[in-house]
Amino acid sequence: MIKQLTLITFFNLLLLNNVFAYNNENNCEKELSKNDYVKAKQEAEKLIDNDPFSGNFCLAKVFFNENKVSESISLFEKSEKLAQHPANQMLSIIFKGIAYKENSDLKQALSVFTTGYETAKLGNSKFVQFERRFLIQMGDVKERQKDNEKAYEYFAMSLKSSSNDEERAESYDRLAKCAANQGFYDRAREYSLKGSIMYQKSGFLDEFAELTILKGEYEVLDNDYEKGIRTLKDLEELCIEAGGDYYLAKTYLKLYQLSKEDKDLYLAKAKEVATRIGANDIINDINSI
Repeated sequence: MIKQLTLITFFNLLLLNNVFAYNNENNCEKELSKNDYVKAKQEAEKLIDNDPFSGNFCLAKVFFNENKVSESISLFEKSEKLAQHPANQMLSIIFKGIAYKENSDLKQALSVFTTGYETAKLGNSKFVQFERRFLIQMGDVKERQKDNEKAYEYFAMSLKSSSNDEERAESYDRLAKCAANQGFYDRAREYSLKGSIMYQKSGFLDEFAELTILKGEYEVLDNDYEKGIRTLKDLEELCIEAGGDYYLAKTYLKLYQLSKEDKDLYLAKAKEVATRIGANDIINDINSI
């Protein structure tokens, strides 16, 4: 499921930014969105006859979701060769890299992303968003390899390639987390502030809430306890007003972890809200305390 969500989330981000020519309304994609892999394969086979790229590309995604990574990578490579539009070629490259990455072959993933980045740089301004996507992926690989300095460099480069608030928000988000991994909490809180503001402006309220929770944590870790707790309490009020119970539970859990007072009260509130909405991931975190 984690792998499936990785592809779906990434694919949707590309769709929102309209950076590829792939027809995502084909029947294979429709069945894949329903998690009906049998029918998705059947539709992919039909599609291959008339649209070889789309058929093979969608079939590669089906195999990836079935944890058949080798077959998936092979078909992403095939669709890369079949692509007649440069954007579709880069789409195949980046998904191939993601498949390697999620299969923990980080060295090969980095090689694929680096090749894709260099290829995108040869294109025109339409492919700047692909440059940024490759840089984000390269930074993610380096983070997984615990090379936070290089990851920070890639995320900083992705920020320079950003063309709107949504893209800048994601880059600031990754920079904040990378800075925190290195213990630079002053930078982390600065980036998280900028990123959260841009997420909010762009309407990405879940991402805004997630990064705001981290901002509160970074402020506490940067020896600004009062500011950090105030940030979390402001988010608590916002979640209550907006009806955002999931992030309200997460905020209470973070307050429990960071606050010097009312810890038992915050934990009880987190448990009550999480149980009421069936947020099993938060409930599991609470039970592990």
